[in-house]
Amino acid sequence: MTVQKILIVSGTHGNEINPVWAVKQFNREENSLNHGIEYEYIIGNPVAYKKGCRYIDADLNRSFKESKNYDQHKNSFYETNRANFLVDEFGIDGSKPCQIAIDLHTTTANMGTSIVLYGRRFKDFCLAALLQNKFGLPIYLHEKDKSQSGFLVEAWPCGLVIEIGAVAQNFYDQNIINRFLIIIRSLREEIDKLKNNLIELPKELVVHVHQGSIDYPRDEKGNIDGLIHPERMNQDWKLIKKGDPLFLDRRGIIHKYDGDHFVWPVFIGEVAYKEKKIAMSFTKKEVIHSNNQWVHEFESL
Repeated sequence: MTVQKILIVSGTHGNEINPVWAVKQFNREENSLNHGIEYEYIIGNPVAYKKGCRYIDADLNRSFKESKNYDQHKNSFYETNRANFLVDEFGIDGSKPCQIAIDLHTTTANMGTSIVLYGRRFKDFCLAALLQNKFGLPIYLHEKDKSQSGFLVEAWPCGLVIEIGAVAQNFYDQNIINRFLIIIRSLREEIDKLKNNLIELPKELVVHVHQGSIDYPRDEKGNIDGLIHPERMNQDWKLIKKGDPLFLDRRGIIHKYDGDHFVWPVFIGEVAYKEKKIAMSFTKKEVIHSNNQWVHEFESL
């Protein structure tokens, strides 16, 4: 295995401050080189972080497109230029190339500690399987949503998001910070074990596959006209079946799930997603059988 560097990104959203604190603490405690693997650290969106807002012009974690957004002059969106800078600096062909990107996020939803994958890259499956096997983390596999694309980790050969909540925006929580530290500290150790045939991947990877998102009930003017039902609050990863309550509107009417298939909701009531008109996203459970090709491709990094 030729993996040399892992990029650890915090502050991709400027009001998610716990990952930034965790990385600073980790960087003070750790030597930069361990198991032959070095960490690079970067605050994804330093301007938004300084201002305590999610982003300046556009969501940075939707700004990593397949083709660069340069023209003869700088793009007018700060986040587009920032995305291009990060790839130029730390991308696989950058001046400080990293083979793996780990993007650290918090959420106001009751997601616990979880992994987010984008698409079905074997290298990502391999890395996620290592973490799921060690910590039992749920995995949200986000795919086939044309309205949301350009995620940071997709710009690297291998990468995933660590998502931890619930915690309010711009609020420090030592328990959340400690959870990030546990993950960061274990990454190189798990990769080293795999590299030296000291660990085997689990036979199965359990994922929650994105099926779509639903908005809040809205009135004729487009204003939110119903809130998440009390029985649904803080119930991320919990099964929903036909007839279960989703929303309670101002008239006291309960809006129920009317689908024929079981779904598992994630990001219930995430504050940042209101602007995207997302009250929650639905997933279905899928069991993916491990494949030796995952390890072979991971070793080729």
